[in-house]
Amino acid sequence: MEEIIPTLRKKILQYLNKDYNLFFVNSATFGLFSILFDSNISKIGIPDQGGFKGFIEIPKLLKKRYIEIPTDNGIVIPKFKKEFDTFLFTSLSGHLRSNPSKEICRELMDKGIVSIEDISGVFSDKDFGWSDIVLCSTGSPKILECGYGGFVGITKDINIEESEKVLSFSKMPDSYFFKLVDEVENSQNKLNKLREMANIFQKSSLNIPYKDPKSISVFVRDDNPNKSLDILNKKIIPKNGKSLFTKCPRYDRIKEKGFVIETIKLFGMKKEVVKEISEKIEKIIS
Repeated sequence: MEEIIPTLRKKILQYLNKDYNLFFVNSATFGLFSILFDSNISKIGIPDQGGFKGFIEIPKLLKKRYIEIPTDNGIVIPKFKKEFDTFLFTSLSGHLRSNPSKEICRELMDKGIVSIEDISGVFSDKDFGWSDIVLCSTGSPKILECGYGGFVGITKDINIEESEKVLSFSKMPDSYFFKLVDEVENSQNKLNKLREMANIFQKSSLNIPYKDPKSISVFVRDDNPNKSLDILNKKIIPKNGKSLFTKCPRYDRIKEKGFVIETIKLFGMKKEVVKEISEKIEKIIS
């Protein structure tokens, strides 16, 4: 066991863009709570949509002020004012659209603002993850799927000693680290498969306004999502979870009427089966 954790750290770091000090936590929510707990952080910037729901819940719990920054339908525009101490964002807005991670982090650094990026939906893709702090969930369903847990990476360039002390309290069982090693090794293949599945839906006749080659979920614009989902949930059962769909508008996806197809819940199915599901959705919606 003494060898597995250093080995795991090396494996994870090879997919990241900076030399992070890694902390393994029982959940990504606890990880974010620990970061924002630090007394050096009092004002928090977040995107107005497309983020992790904890972006809103945790500052409230800690009684810290958060400021919602307008986005381009979820995409963060890298122009900031020095009005907060840290800015939170996800690599993939709502799992739907790519954020310009490198530009965002460079602009934040120039303003003296700490950047925190949730990389859960893109792990293994080095186009993302340029922030001072990276956050990754390994719950379910996720790219790194252990059923629970996650990790936080903190660069040596910032000072949040209080947060690091809190993070160090989190202890994980040996079985978690062995599982995570396998997940890290298979992450690139899984990410590629999910993007291929998303592309199948994007090529359909469904009303899909945002087609991003790096997305792992697909938003379908629909004026009456309640009616559509009532039918879809009876006709289509995913491989994982109760429903393949997420109704919108909602903060952690997009604030437009419609629904999101969560392709990660189909992982492990053959392309032919995914195409059949896509065609079935088209028929029902039309």
